[in-house]
Amino acid sequence: MSDSGLLTEYTTTIAFDRYEDIRAALFDPNLSRSFDKRSYEDGNIRSGIVSIVHGATHRARRRVENTQFRADVLRLYERDLFPRVMNDLLDVLIDRERVDLFPIGEMLSVVLAARRAGIEYDPSSLDDLRKLVHHVDLFSQGSAILDAKDPDRVRAEVRETYTQFERDFVRPAWARRAAQIEAVKRGELPEDDLSHDILTVLLLHRDDPQIALDDDGRVVREVATYLQGGTHTSAQTLVNALDLIFAAPDPVPTIDRIAADPLFSQRVVQETLRLRPTTPKMKRRAEADTEIAGRAVPKDALVVLDIVAANRDASLFGERPDEFDPDRTIDPSVARWGLSFGGGPHQCPGRAVGGGFPIPADFRVDDEHVFGLVALELQAVARRGVRPDPERAPERDLRTDRFTRWLHYPVRFASLPAARPVEEDLRRTRG
Repeated sequence: MSDSGLLTEYTTTIAFDRYEDIRAALFDPNLSRSFDKRSYEDGNIRSGIVSIVHGATHRARRRVENTQFRADVLRLYERDLFPRVMNDLLDVLIDRERVDLFPIGEMLSVVLAARRAGIEYDPSSLDDLRKLVHHVDLFSQGSAILDAKDPDRVRAEVRETYTQFERDFVRPAWARRAAQIEAVKRGELPEDDLSHDILTVLLLHRDDPQIALDDDGRVVREVATYLQGGTHTSAQTLVNALDLIFAAPDPVPTIDRIAADPLFSQRVVQETLRLRPTTPKMKRRAEADTEIAGRAVPKDALVVLDIVAANRDASLFGERPDEFDPDRTIDPSVARWGLSFGGGPHQCPGRAVGGGFPIPADFRVDDEHVFGLVALELQAVARRGVRPDPERAPERDLRTDRFTRWLHYPVRFASLPAARPVEEDLRRTRG
């Protein structure tokens, strides 16, 4: 640990690549994600956010924020809110045969990520959506600061982006929600009429010292974290799914299956998450001496968890775990996405938003099932006849060492617009 509070020199580096060993590490309370214990003012651009804080503060804040990821809320978004918005937006964004799919995926995903985070914008304004997506791109660089090739540049850009984000989006939403909360306290408004989003619950519980949100900037960064997480992961997964599909000699049959079957689309998404985790190698810091899978881990060790290797365990995922096979047979006790959403106290709270609920071994689902928003996005572009663009090559995001990130992904569309509404298809599959 340097004198500044930024951990730059480790007692040792220990890597794990076996599924069960990594799972044990993810549940070890002595491992944290806090490599930088400086304040925001001293240079830690992620200071105090839920994905970094450790221990009691983390548990208290997750209890508050997890209310926004209840099953009934997920079903509302998936069945009522998202299909209408998605199809209307796609009709505007896919306005020609050849387009760049990655920004389209971000625009689709940011719509509901902003709503869940508590950000207000003009829904008719593509400029507002593009501005939010630009902010997400910078926040995503900040979330990968440990893998950044130029961390000082990332810190400077993220700090400036927080300032713009707070001024243009957070403060207007904050003022309206604060007024609602005051009306509830005066008995003029039922609590059920409050906005249902992350910003509202943070403001509602802000006086609780356990959640440690007395600093305004920390609230802004927390809201930005949920906006980024809900947008970036979904857009990257959408593109990675198509990249895996397009690797086949003839991708059309798979695309046609996706267009016809939302449950198959969900299996494609979960198989993509297994093979192309958003964070290929998770990193943890040992807050104290501990032991994982029989190996001693000293305090201040860097623990590297190779999710890509773990997700290719042949004993769990079959004889050809490196292959893309959405129909593979997996033991029901093992998640089809492997360890891509993490595990333990820091497991991704939005895993069901992007990936949906676990899929039963017999591939039959009931009325309560949630397919996940990425499966709906993938099905919508499949119905528009998405194909690889033979004239333009995709471009990976090389600003970090994470091979699953894209900057541009050109595609072409064989048929416009989509056919039957997504809502009808969801009902047919559940029924």
